[in-house]
Amino acid sequence: MTNILKIENLTKSYDKNIVLKNVNLEIQEGSIFGLIGPNGAGKSTLMKSILGLVKKDSGKISLYGKEVNEKNQKETNKNLGSLIEAPSFYDHLTAYDNLDLICDMKNINKDKIDKTLRDVGLIKSKDKKVREFSLGMKQRLGIAIALIGNPKLLILDEPINGLDPYGIEEMRDLFKSIVKNSNTSILISSHILDEIEKISSHIGILKNGSLTYTGSLRDYRDLHPPVIVLKTSDNLKASELLNLPQSNIVDDYLVLGNKSKEDVARIIKNLVNVVDIYRVEKRKESLEKLFIQETSVR
Repeated sequence: MTNILKIENLTKSYDKNIVLKNVNLEIQEGSIFGLIGPNGAGKSTLMKSILGLVKKDSGKISLYGKEVNEKNQKETNKNLGSLIEAPSFYDHLTAYDNLDLICDMKNINKDKIDKTLRDVGLIKSKDKKVREFSLGMKQRLGIAIALIGNPKLLILDEPINGLDPYGIEEMRDLFKSIVKNSNTSILISSHILDEIEKISSHIGILKNGSLTYTGSLRDYRDLHPPVIVLKTSDNLKASELLNLPQSNIVDDYLVLGNKSKEDVARIIKNLVNVVDIYRVEKRKESLEKLFIQETSVR
């Protein structure tokens, strides 16, 4: 696959406080890259650096194989769509008129406005003043503004804030459809890690300005294989027989760890005449739990 974005040794600081430290990141064409990290990790600063909204201290940012600089940033941004922090628009204008203005600014054909509003679920409110919109509707309009013109890269910072569960599901389907049916890639951040896991092909974990992991979600999962857990009539007795610490008893289950089928069969054979075995499960940790483990202060 072709890299649509490549970041090399990006560093940014504010008043001698380093926000990004030698960040290296690649996003492939046709992928959804989920950027996750705690508050203050540098996610928004990284996205703003790509768009030229903040000036980097050092490093190199390349889009579509061409290094971005102050001279070509404006031209480069024509192929980008973005929603950073709170969406910006004119409250006294309608949803349609806001997109109409964006089309004028970016020299985009206006025949896609209705389709874009339909995609984000706002077609019935196209002639409604934005000041009358709910928070969720404003968020949808912000996504529409980012989408208009079929950008090659969508940069979305917390795009599902303010959406109800139905709206989140609709946006999830929309983002997947965009990547599947166009040449657009997506860089997205969200604190709703369950959603990041559902849509992302790749992830980056940002902690204190540095990427602790970047790569495919599948490879990250392979680094954290599922564990086998047992529920028995006496977990304490079972743990003693298996020489496992009591700390392996979690939520009324005995955690065996990453075990093969043969290991599980042997363990059950050893326990079957000592305790009753109620359940045997393969349990996969959620991305949220792995994220907390990855970013917790140690």
